[in-house]
Amino acid sequence: MAPALTPMPRKAMKMLRLLDRERFGSGFLPNWVQFEHAARWRFASGVGEGTYLFADSGARRVYAFDLSESAVETTRIRCANFPTVQVSQTSGVSLPLPNSSIDVFISLETIEHVEEDEEYLQEITRVLKAEGGIFICSTPNRDITMPGKSLRDRPWNPFHVREYDKTEFLTLLYCGFNNIKLYGQNPKKHWRVKLLKTLGAALPRHAGGRINSAMKLHRLLNNASSAKENHIVIEYPTSGDCEYLVAVCSSPKK
Repeated sequence: MAPALTPMPRKAMKMLRLLDRERFGSGFLPNWVQFEHAARWRFASGVGEGTYLFADSGARRVYAFDLSESAVETTRIRCANFPTVQVSQTSGVSLPLPNSSIDVFISLETIEHVEEDEEYLQEITRVLKAEGGIFICSTPNRDITMPGKSLRDRPWNPFHVREYDKTEFLTLLYCGFNNIKLYGQNPKKHWRVKLLKTLGAALPRHAGGRINSAMKLHRLLNNASSAKENHIVIEYPTSGDCEYLVAVCSSPKK
C-alpha cells in the first residue's frame, strides 16, 4: 500500500497560486515571471516589451487590443505621446481590422485564455498579409506547467481556459500557417519533465504543477542580471523540453 500523502498547507497553496499571476499590475509578481514576460517581448520586438516599446522602436503603426478596460486605459495613458498607437477594447475573435492589413501579429501568453482558439487563429490569419505576414505566439507547455494532465483538464492557473503540450500547440498553429519555427523558454531535461509528468499523474489535483512552481522559489534570491539570462528565448532544444513554447509562424493559410 502506498504511504498516505500529506496535503500541502492551504496557505502554501495560496502562495504558490499567487506566484502564477501573469498580468502586470495584478499584485506581486516574482522576478522570474517579470523576466519571462520581458524576454518574450524582447524576442518579439527586438528592443523591449509591450505596446510602448514597439511604438518607441519606430513601428509605422501599432494596434493594441485587450478585453480588459483597465489594461486598455493604462496603455492609452502610457502611449499618449505616440500618434502611431491605436488602443481598442475588443475581442480577439472579432478584430476591427481589414483583411490582409497587418505585417506582424504578436500574441504572447494569450491563446490559452481564449475559449474559441480555432476562431482566434482564423481571425489572425484573416488580418495578416498573405505575403510576408508573421505571427509570433507563446503559451505555457502543459507537460511542465500541468504535468500528467490532458488538454481536457482545467488548468491550475485560474485565468487559463486550457494549456497545450508541444504537439497540440503545433497542430493548432499548422491549421493556420504553412511555416512554423519553434523556440522556447526555461529549458528542462527530458528526465525532469518525465518525472514531473509521472508525479502529476499519480498525485491528486494539480500537485505536479505546484511542484514545478515550488522549484522556482530559490530564484527570488537570484541576482537580477543573471536571472534575466535564465529566461532568454532559445531555439527549441532537440534534447529536452521548455516550460514556454514560442512560435514564429509565416505563410498564413487564406
